[in-house]
Amino acid sequence: MSIVYRGRSKMMQIRMICAATAVVLVLLSPWVPMLASTAAASLDARRYDSIFCLGDSFTDTGNNPAVFAWYSLVDPVTQPPYGNTFFGRPTGRNCDGRLIIDFIAQGLGLPNVPPYLGPPFGSPSSSPAQNGSFRQGASLAVGGATALDVEFFHSRNLLPATSKFPLNTSLSVQLEWFESHLKPTLCRTTQ
Repeated sequence: MSIVYRGRSKMMQIRMICAATAVVLVLLSPWVPMLASTAAASLDARRYDSIFCLGDSFTDTGNNPAVFAWYSLVDPVTQPPYGNTFFGRPTGRNCDGRLIIDFIAQGLGLPNVPPYLGPPFGSPSSSPAQNGSFRQGASLAVGGATALDVEFFHSRNLLPATSKFPLNTSLSVQLEWFESHLKPTLCRTTQ
């Protein structure tokens, strides 16, 4: 005995749904390549001129040595083997090669993001950090930085596990660096 729903058997309904789905797919198939090429063209049309990144060692392109220098400390990332694999010399990065921000910049057709606090260790003299131009971006990230200000940790007698010393290079400090130093040189309006 067959179950009938609105005059049609369940098997007939399933066949009709499958046929309708097949018709829709066949009708859409010529459009799929066009839709894909339109999406790719819109991605190509999107153009980025700069990258500004905040964070810790995952995006620190060389600020850490400058911070260590403030405390007259030698940062190990200024010595081999850091940087040897890709750059052939120490770069002030907390890795031996490139960071994810380098791959993002490459994908967008931009140069590697320079560190905000000064020329990267061992960088050529044409570094944007040396001539003060950050039109193509800057990394404000510092290895060991935290999301919370150092006062939070001091008020609780805590030192962040990632911090090598009690320095405030937190997210709010990095945003302040951008607001007070970079934004005025990059933006023409006061807003």
